[in-house]
Amino acid sequence: METLMAPKVPYRWIIAVVLFAAYSVQYLDRVKTNILSPYIATDIGLTTSDIGTGSLLMLLFYGPAQLLSGWLTDRVGAKRILIFSVVAWSGMTAWMGAIHSRDEYLLRMAVFGLLIGTEYVPSARILVRWFNKEGRARAQALLSWAWIITPAWGSVLATTLAAWAGTWRTVFFITAAMGMVPLSLILLLVFDRPEQRRQTTAAELEYAYRDEIAAGLMTAGQYDGAQAAILRGRPFSFADFLRNPSYLAMIFVNITLVMTLYAVLNWIPFYLSDVHHFKLQAMGRWSSLYFVAGALGSYLSSYLSDRVFSGNRRVMIIASFAALAPFIFMLATIRQTDPGLLAVALFGMGFFANMGWGPLTALPAEIFTPEVYGKAMGFVNCLSFIITAFTAKIFSALVVAGPAGKDYSRGWFFVGFCVVGGLIAATFIRARQTGEPAAGGTAAARETGLPSR
Repeated sequence: METLMAPKVPYRWIIAVVLFAAYSVQYLDRVKTNILSPYIATDIGLTTSDIGTGSLLMLLFYGPAQLLSGWLTDRVGAKRILIFSVVAWSGMTAWMGAIHSRDEYLLRMAVFGLLIGTEYVPSARILVRWFNKEGRARAQALLSWAWIITPAWGSVLATTLAAWAGTWRTVFFITAAMGMVPLSLILLLVFDRPEQRRQTTAAELEYAYRDEIAAGLMTAGQYDGAQAAILRGRPFSFADFLRNPSYLAMIFVNITLVMTLYAVLNWIPFYLSDVHHFKLQAMGRWSSLYFVAGALGSYLSSYLSDRVFSGNRRVMIIASFAALAPFIFMLATIRQTDPGLLAVALFGMGFFANMGWGPLTALPAEIFTPEVYGKAMGFVNCLSFIITAFTAKIFSALVVAGPAGKDYSRGWFFVGFCVVGGLIAATFIRARQTGEPAAGGTAAARETGLPSR
């Protein structure tokens, strides 16, 4: 009798799950810092302005770290950068649990941004090399769950641990020890390129390099020296990046996505506490509603982008922003605590704000090539986080304190109008068809439309 065997999971999906899990552990620090910020502020004497300044410092240093880590990823390999990132994260998390003053808090936030800005680009770079255009957005969406799903369970975990221990500090010491988990997973299971893993099958290699084979940049079955073959005669300088309209539009779109994410991370806990007077654990559960919806929206959008729209990333990005703006404006206009309206606003914001991550973060590999993804994505993120750093201060300045309490509506209106700007920018993104040569490369290749060799 014939034995039925379960289909083997492609190794690229094992790597995707490992990178998601590793990044999720690292993202815990930002989640618990933000959800516990009202209690940290009370303990060490921080004002709302100090919280905004801490976010500003973290993002100001986090941005350049993205650019540097992206350049190093393309040069020395993503796995090495990821190992450094995890070790640094554990140290920074433990330090947070030991701070006792405003100045130490601000210093820690600056150093944290500089060292921890090394985790995202290497992870995304590995995925765009293992996945081709048919699955790339879904792989990136899975990675995005690290910052979408982690706040959902991380908020509950942080508030529960803090309530159990009676202090927010214990939460940081416990989670710092968790750094051994992602470090072990990366050392054992992650490879920068498919050909570096001896057990990689011919089918997996053909899948990973299908786009380059279709474009005539390399021959099926010849994967030794693949990176050199793909980049031969194709310098991909920053000038090449900045001459591309789709890449420039992507910068504006990414700024909007990052700014919206950090507005939620930084201010939803304060908004729920100050305006609706939620208690600690209730605040964690309500904050998680946004992120549960975000996980659904992110993966659905990426599935449609990969499978239905055949890699046309612009469609889902535009849909994301067009549907998001009304929910942000709804949140801005909620004056009385109405659980139904609040749930709709948070769920709608979460679902649509996160629809853009998978399609958007796949774009640099498809506008150019996965071989320069680190440099291209690092530059985008550098600008995005530096600008987001200042929008955090703008939001805090728009919060109005009055006799009836704090009013966050002007801050949310500001975010909503920025989303409208991101929607306009998204219309300038153009999808490159399979087999079409990437932007950049030699002048002769650009003029003839033929791939450079």
